[in-house]
Amino acid sequence: MISAAVTTVVCLAIVAGHGRPWSVPGLDRLERTSVDARFRMRGPRAPLDNRIVIVGIDDDTRKQYPALTQVRRNWAKLIDALAGYAPELIALDLAPGLTQFFQWLTDIWMPWRGKTFRPSQQRGDNIFTKDSYFLARLFNPLYRGFVADGPETYRGFAFRTYLAPGLVDADRTVLKIDYDLKENPSLTVRRVLDELVQLDDNLYLGKAHVRWWWRPASDWQTVAYFSLSRE
Repeated sequence: MISAAVTTVVCLAIVAGHGRPWSVPGLDRLERTSVDARFRMRGPRAPLDNRIVIVGIDDDTRKQYPALTQVRRNWAKLIDALAGYAPELIALDLAPGLTQFFQWLTDIWMPWRGKTFRPSQQRGDNIFTKDSYFLARLFNPLYRGFVADGPETYRGFAFRTYLAPGLVDADRTVLKIDYDLKENPSLTVRRVLDELVQLDDNLYLGKAHVRWWWRPASDWQTVAYFSLSRE
């Protein structure tokens, strides 16, 4: 019984210390070896959905082309090569650690809950959680468009909708979500333009574009992607 208790304490200490500032020598190597062995025992498996392909850059490629991801022209060559396969979308993970950080952050607190559309009026609003209302008022003190939506949410930052060619994909008709309305804050929200395309029966992919103050009025920059589903 004492032996079992000691073993339990040791195991808990190893688990608690693993990944912390102190670590057990050799444990990371053992874990990697175990993961590799389990994948080999499982064997290859066919993907459940062949519409999504993950392209990685291995160590040999990085050694052969050390500047592959360091300058923009090389990124352009890489994207052109991927575009040769005619994908619907190319998404790049430029900063893996930063991506995981923002994913963790949005898992903890994400005040934006989606959008509500009024097709007959070609208008809509964004939906936010009420715990963000104080910050919304703090950063937009002169805005008067916030309205109650439900017990836990409120609406704000209205937009108009219309069909038009995409900014980047001019051959594709997209749903424009245009925030350039007089009631929206002129220095921030009115400089945003979203584009929405339907991927599936209940799934839509959106692009968020921004027109920066120091750029020409017709110069839009894509800053984010988002998804929407019907409720």
